[in-house]
Amino acid sequence: DLYIPAAQEELYSWVNGPNRQYEAGFRIIQSGEWGDYDGFYLMEGDSVPVKNYWLDVILGEIKAYKPFAVLGAQYDGDKWDAFYEDIPISLLHHTNGNGIYNTSHPLLERLTGQLEVEAPCPYNSIP
Repeated sequence: DLYIPAAQEELYSWVNGPNRQYEAGFRIIQSGEWGDYDGFYLMEGDSVPVKNYWLDVILGEIKAYKPFAVLGAQYDGDKWDAFYEDIPISLLHHTNGNGIYNTSHPLLERLTGQLEVEAPCPYNSIP
């Protein structure tokens, strides 16, 4: 997997790694193999918490916004500034990978199933 957004036209599998990581996390939590949970928090490998008691804040958000399929935020960094105008709208407004995913929500089950079906296709995207 090569995560190079500016080269997405040439590197068809540039989102393959993050999508497979998400699917694996979703399915292992959903299976009950690690305990009886109905969701999980996925934190991207390049993320660093900057606030004290950040997990307490997340737990409060979960309680405040239940029920939900995905609880997260849009990307809010500056690494895309140099090629921002060239990025498709679907990528600009996607939820970043850091979020809480409700494995019992039917919409998220459908989304995850669609990602699995489309895994071998270019872009690994949902229409």
